[in-house]
Amino acid sequence: MSWFGKIMGGGVGFMLGGPLGALIGATLGHALVDEKVRGERGPMSGKEQRQAVFFTAVFAMLGKIAKADGRICEKEIAAVRSFMNEQLRLPPAAQQFAIGVFNEAKESDTPFEEYARQFGQVFADNAPLRTMFYQVLFSVAMVDGSLHPAEEALLRSAPVHLGLHADIFDTVRRQFGHDLSHHYAVLGLENGADLAEVKKAYRKLAAEYHPDKVVSKGLPEDFTRFAEQKFKEINESYTVLTKQSTSPPSNR
Repeated sequence: MSWFGKIMGGGVGFMLGGPLGALIGATLGHALVDEKVRGERGPMSGKEQRQAVFFTAVFAMLGKIAKADGRICEKEIAAVRSFMNEQLRLPPAAQQFAIGVFNEAKESDTPFEEYARQFGQVFADNAPLRTMFYQVLFSVAMVDGSLHPAEEALLRSAPVHLGLHADIFDTVRRQFGHDLSHHYAVLGLENGADLAEVKKAYRKLAAEYHPDKVVSKGLPEDFTRFAEQKFKEINESYTVLTKQSTSPPSNR
């Protein structure tokens, strides 16, 4: 987490700006990060800045989603902690920073849409990372198997600010099913797409979502496990759908 070390070290040259930059400043200014953490001084590279944006935006927008219905329940807090511990395996200092961002964002007057808009601008050149970001938000919001209307409203509003197609809400929601529709959705396809479409979508996604590739484009190292899981889902869905397409019809 070189970007995190430079934030902790007060790295000169970190000029993120915008609502996410202000959020980082507020988080650090309120001493929500252990003073014993020692950082690395020096300017952040372009890649490090993009990683900082990704990480900060995730927890900022999760804070907004959690507070969308007016209060944050224990289940939502547990979901975010589980996400940090089990999916990201964040070290204690990074968890403390993430929680600080989450808490600052949920109490901030800055709208959810402004964080989404800045993220969309920073990653305007990388649709897979914008899509993965949206999937991260969705996966935490769906931890209890359902969406509160206020959470749904924010997730429906996010695509336009992230630069994603409006129908991504329905596509991602289908990914939480347990039938063939889930597998078509993972590949970004409509139900019943033919074998040629399945193969074309698989080749495109397998190239775009390889963990090494998405990390090189600005995904924080901590999110590698999420990228690996996404890559695994793509392969599993391809296997299921190709078997489905090539299976002989049953005789009845």
